[in-house]
Amino acid sequence: MDLNKIYQLMDKFEQSSLTNFEYRDQEFEIQLGKKGHGKPVVSTQPAPMPNVPADKVTPVAPKLEPVGSSPVSSEATPTPMSTPASTETEIDPADCITAPVVGMFYQAHSSEETPYVSVGDHVSVGQQVGLIQAMQMMRPVVAKQAGQVKTLLVKNGDEVNFGQPLIQLIPDTPSDI
Repeated sequence: MDLNKIYQLMDKFEQSSLTNFEYRDQEFEIQLGKKGHGKPVVSTQPAPMPNVPADKVTPVAPKLEPVGSSPVSSEATPTPMSTPASTETEIDPADCITAPVVGMFYQAHSSEETPYVSVGDHVSVGQQVGLIQAMQMMRPVVAKQAGQVKTLLVKNGDEVNFGQPLIQLIPDTPSDI
């Protein structure tokens, strides 16, 4: 079985609610399992209220203030609101190196080593630019296109999703080659 197919199986298994998975064919066999001490489950149900006798509960009415107590100007001056989307340029995923799996992104093999790439570096097709830890395994992140690193979109140790842009590139044009 192709290594990329194995990684795809691992990614799908990690995202599923399954706890065990086995696959066999004539040439290959794989068994996947999740341990019970994974991420904590967060309950969205409200906590039960303690039992309080009804005679001790006193309803409280909200205090209402009159609406017309503040003066109203006859001229309304709009105040412009800044939105983050208007100040930042749109990021085209086609110009980015994206996460091949869900996991934790690392810019270097260890904290003592220099990052694989920095802003301004030139990357080639197939060059390793980072690592993603998924299911206790380190998976290399490689460039699928050549270009210059414009922006690092995630920080070292950030959790990333499948297909999430990690590094924005200024792609090479045919005249650059």
